[in-house]
Formats: sequence, C-alpha cells, structure tokens
Amino acid sequence: MAAINVGVEYLGTYTFQNDWFVLGQIDYSNSPVKYSGSGTASGISHVNLKAALGRDFAFDGFVLSPYIGFGYRYLDQALGGATTSTGARGYDRRSTYNYIPIGVIHRFAVNDNKAKLETTLEYNYLISGNQYSGLAAANPYLANQNNAQNSGYGMNLTILYKQDQWGFGAYYKYWNIADSQTNVNRGFDAGGPFTYTTKEPANTTNEFGLKLTYSF
Repeated sequence: MAAINVGVEYLGTYTFQNDWFVLGQIDYSNSPVKYSGSGTASGISHVNLKAALGRDFAFDGFVLSPYIGFGYRYLDQALGGATTSTGARGYDRRSTYNYIPIGVIHRFAVNDNKAKLETTLEYNYLISGNQYSGLAAANPYLANQNNAQNSGYGMNLTILYKQDQWGFGAYYKYWNIADSQTNVNRGFDAGGPFTYTTKEPANTTNEFGLKLTYSF
C-alpha cells in the first residue's frame, strides 16, 4: 500500500559533562491506507516514542555521536466494521512494537562554519510486538485476535542541512516484521462448531519523506 503521510515530530536533547547526552523523541503521523484490490480505507495513525543515551566524539572537522536506547511504536487503524471504497468490510487493527534503537549521528560544518550537515543512521532491533485484529466487527462468528510478532528490525536514515535555527532534509524509514505466531481457534455458526487459525503475515514498510525542522 502507498499513501501520502503527514506528521509532526519533537526531539529534545540534554547534554551532561564529558560529552554525554540523553535524547527523547516523539513523532505522530496520519495517512489514508490503500489496499490492493480492496479500495481505500480510513487513515492509520502512527505514534513513535524513543529515549536514548549517547556520547559525542569530536574529530578533526566532524563529530560522531553514537547512542542506544528504548523505543515504542504504535499503529492504529480504527475501522470498526466500516467498509472500504469497494465495499470490503473492515475491522480495527492495532500494532504495538518494543524495540532497541542503536544509532549514530554524524555532523560537520559547511559554508565556513555558518551551516552544518547532519546525518543520522539508526538500526532498530525488535524486542517484542503484538497485532490486535478486531475480527468480530467484520464477522460475528470470529473472535478478536492478538498475535505475537517478536522477530523483525527497522532502519532509519535522515540527512539534514541546518543553518542557524532552521533545517531541511530528507528521511527514509524501513521496517521488516516476520510472521506472527499462529492462533488456533474454535467457533460456532449455523453449521455447528468449526476450527480456524489466524496469523499476521510477514510485512515490510517503506517510508520516504521531506522534513523541515526548527531548533529552540
């Protein structure tokens, strides 16, 4: 699926002695979702929280700032039995992921120290995840599901050109989540009892974008 995504982000950094620092980040975005063959559904909301500890290392002409921390990613698509543009019946979907961000920030001055170029590369190691599917809204004979997704990773790359308090650049975010566990369920309909299984399939997410920043 592909869609235009709009969001906001806040990043705060506190520096200690000996070049140590902590950073906290929260970002929120929302976009419509386009499913192949099933039309367009209402938007999906993304919330990402991250806290990390790092240290600055100054070299001749540039600074490297490695960091490590903890992150939480939440995705919510609330259809609640509504239908897509083609009439397919939808249901609530909520994804939660806990991960370890491991990254490095590279900074160097340009234009006679009046501006700088900042590049951030981050690897996200998935610790645990869960996919909630409110199937009962789409079919009353099916039960709502929670499928654990505990294998996967993500990558983030951001390049910013900063002058004074303003910055402009591009970013790329990637997630690769493996198959979830398989749930075995028993149901009952007009034909009597039946057994069915549910599993969240492996999925990948690619996000490209432009970013405008302002430093307080």
